[in-house]
Amino acid sequence: MTFEIWIAFVLAASANILAPGPAIVLAIRNGLSLGMGKTIYSTLGNVVAIGCVGLAVTLGLGAIITTEPRILSVLRVLGGSYLLWLAYQNWQRGMISLDNLTKDDRGGKVTTVNAGADTNCIASSFPSSLEAHQDPGSAPYLFRQSLLVGLTNPKMIIFLLALFPLFLNTQAAATPQLLLMTATFMGLSFLSLSAFAYTAVKLSRLIQRPATVTFINKLIALIFCGFGGSLIYFGLTTL
Repeated sequence: MTFEIWIAFVLAASANILAPGPAIVLAIRNGLSLGMGKTIYSTLGNVVAIGCVGLAVTLGLGAIITTEPRILSVLRVLGGSYLLWLAYQNWQRGMISLDNLTKDDRGGKVTTVNAGADTNCIASSFPSSLEAHQDPGSAPYLFRQSLLVGLTNPKMIIFLLALFPLFLNTQAAATPQLLLMTATFMGLSFLSLSAFAYTAVKLSRLIQRPATVTFINKLIALIFCGFGGSLIYFGLTTL
């Protein structure tokens, strides 16, 4: 892969990464609630999901989906269902709580943390006994939650399946090129999600009224609901 082709890939990948999606909404929500220190684990979960999907594409996922397209439809339904669960949790319990931000996160100089906020800022997002016994503000929880959102996002799979072949040099070995594109996509995603989360942290200083926080919670719930409902619809219509 030449440098010129790689730059063209970076531009195409950036356009996709910056398009609104569940990962960006999750980064903003966690940035508002938890600050950059913890949101970084959520970002890493999404990056690892991209790496897994990119590796799967490299190993022949495209051929499998071409042979059995229903796999992608099932993935749409599963991903949509998970997003609807996130929407329900956000609507019912309010997964954003600015009380959990330290003053450093809000731009102050003194660090104080609400000791009980971790258990309330993000409600359980997956109905299992494992989730029930883990702190929703912990690094493993945030990492796993974002990993699940990424792995069940068919948009990313479809994009990588469609994008990678366009930038392949057929005169050179395919595997190193695919791995380079996967690593590039992971790096761009990390930078993008970190930027969205950082912006959310800075904006949190402007969000002080409980009514505003409630409105944001409801809005994020509706966004998750829209993403989830559309995925389930397209998944069921293609089964």
